[in-house]
Amino acid sequence: MFDDILKSAVAQYGGPVPYWPSSPSANFEEVPDNQHNGDMHYWAVWHQQAPAEDYTKQFPRFMTEYGFQSFPEMRTIRAFANKPEDFDIHSTVMQAHQKNKGGNERILTYMLREYRQPKDFASFVYLSQVQQAEIIKIGAEHLRRQKPRVMGSLYWQLNDCWPVASWASIDYYGRWKALHYYARRFYDDLLVSPFSHDGKVDIYVVSDKLQPLAGTIHTRLLDFSGSVLLDQTKDIQITAQSSAIYLTLDKGDLTAKADPHRSFLVFDLEVAGKRVSRNLIFFDVMHTLELPVAPKIEATLSKTSGGYTITLRSTQLARGVNISFGDLDVESSDNYFDVLPGESVTVTLKSSATLDQLRSALKTMSLTEAYAAN
Repeated sequence: MFDDILKSAVAQYGGPVPYWPSSPSANFEEVPDNQHNGDMHYWAVWHQQAPAEDYTKQFPRFMTEYGFQSFPEMRTIRAFANKPEDFDIHSTVMQAHQKNKGGNERILTYMLREYRQPKDFASFVYLSQVQQAEIIKIGAEHLRRQKPRVMGSLYWQLNDCWPVASWASIDYYGRWKALHYYARRFYDDLLVSPFSHDGKVDIYVVSDKLQPLAGTIHTRLLDFSGSVLLDQTKDIQITAQSSAIYLTLDKGDLTAKADPHRSFLVFDLEVAGKRVSRNLIFFDVMHTLELPVAPKIEATLSKTSGGYTITLRSTQLARGVNISFGDLDVESSDNYFDVLPGESVTVTLKSSATLDQLRSALKTMSLTEAYAAN
């Protein structure tokens, strides 16, 4: 059926549509789901509770499945849960809206490896989305760095058929989770992607562009209040359709300049004077870092000819900033981003709501605000 009948039918009637018999598959040349022939699925991260860093040990030709779960946002959850006792990962309704046995508990298990205990259910939901996005980012960026050996990856999954905790990056109602905003960054045509290993940080630039480009890597070592501990730039020539290391830093040299629990690295890739990609590196897992507690985020909403803008600013590092507007329908050009100390982030908004309604409903959340008090 798959090796002959369907293949022949596609060749006869569907040309030039390519045919691939299954997924994963080695096109019947050998045992499928391997690292050197055809496409591969990898689920040790999630199903076997392997650490997310194990993604960086995979070198397939095309990774067509890998994934991690999160909860949809609270507005979606309230469509199926309305009693106080419902808002618990062990409740009957939350277990009913989880179709992978032990999935809710697995989300929490992973969460406590990297983050601190969430202060309440809404904070758990927020952290679940940040965690999902960060974990899939590790896999997606690693696979892109391996170009041309690895020439593609598809995370599982895009969307949902009902409101549920799942691997999706868009929930049942079409609301973007953190992962979908992250995906637009880690799958962009140009990506700066630092990889920390073996006492060093290799800074890759990945390009899917068909033409070579001139660019600049701007590297900074900052503390969480914005003090600049290292600032350097390097001009580079980016080869078309490529992935390469353009800079390597020694972690020992960096930590000699800064407290590793109070500092971080920022890498900006600039082309023609414009920042096209940014990535951050921290020196330890999030729960050990002395991140600013509830950094004050100033938000300014303004009306424009095509909708609205919101500009956020903080004097301290604010990680994973989420902007939300309660039950109002608002489309954001970006969300779940880091606000660096002393820098501003401007996001465009589309909504039928008035400016006063948006200002009244606006809420911001950052990583440490989700933590329970020590």
